[in-house]
Amino acid sequence: MEEAPAAEEVMSDADEMTKMAAMPGADAGELWNFITETSPYKEWSYWPDYEGYQPGNSPHGAILRVFVDEHGMANIADDMKSSMDNGVVIVKENFMPDTTLAALTVMYKVEGFNPEVGDWFWAKYSPDGTVAASGTPAGCIGCHGGVAANDYLFTGDVGADGAGDMEEEHEHDDDEKQED
Repeated sequence: MEEAPAAEEVMSDADEMTKMAAMPGADAGELWNFITETSPYKEWSYWPDYEGYQPGNSPHGAILRVFVDEHGMANIADDMKSSMDNGVVIVKENFMPDTTLAALTVMYKVEGFNPEVGDWFWAKYSPDGTVAASGTPAGCIGCHGGVAANDYLFTGDVGADGAGDMEEEHEHDDDEKQED
């Protein structure tokens, strides 16, 4: 007989409603506050099989750390999932070769935000929270569009415990700022 998951491992409907009520809109400032104050991303889990510092590629930096919120982790573990649910947040710390934090890049799934690209809201921040790009930056969409079948995610397969080889990311210019 299969053992039931511990109570703290199951996100109840009430927990889900509370979480969604606390989620920011498609706004870079609100999202920054959410990932640094409301639900600090450094308290989240690393993406499965990408614990700690990982080698990176342009434009994200020589070294990366990838964090995913609890809801995203549940989506990754669900073998029946082919895409992330609304409200999932993924934070990538982008480091220089000397491990100085250069930027944070964030993908946040917002229902109805941009259905053409999986409803993902992208944001790039300097370490102090200054917004470098947000919304639907052409560079983010252009690169991540190559993995649309995996819900625009390079790091690992959705619904397969998130494990897999990190795909080489294509070089692109995402310095343009686009806010919605």
